[in-house]
Amino acid sequence: MKKEHKLIIEKINQYLENHPDQRFGQAIFNLGINEFQKTTDPRNPSYNLRDIYNDSDSEINKRIERQLEWFDLQKRINEGLSKVAEIHGMTVNERLFATDLLDHFDKYKKSNKEYAEYILKALKVDSESIGKILK
Repeated sequence: MKKEHKLIIEKINQYLENHPDQRFGQAIFNLGINEFQKTTDPRNPSYNLRDIYNDSDSEINKRIERQLEWFDLQKRINEGLSKVAEIHGMTVNERLFATDLLDHFDKYKKSNKEYAEYILKALKVDSESIGKILK
């Protein structure tokens, strides 16, 4: 077994340990190993699975890492929001600080605008402000 195989299996194992209620097929899909075909028209999504036969093990590993990072971000946002009674009336920086998301936002503002935008939307920042902040 190659090193990449072991990494993939370890990540699947850890995910299933943390989510024992999920079936194996759900875990494979949730971790991004299998995925739907991408479409260019969001009004007409494709629910056909994409053929992953030619995907390298490193590509699969990257997809798993990306999914785990996405799940972690969602968890951190939910935990942060649960710490704050009311965010309306706060500035964006106050919201980020109060929810312990400031460092994550700064990181994603540089590396992943989609994740940074998700954080701001979760903190109820208006679209116009989000556009200005992420410019």
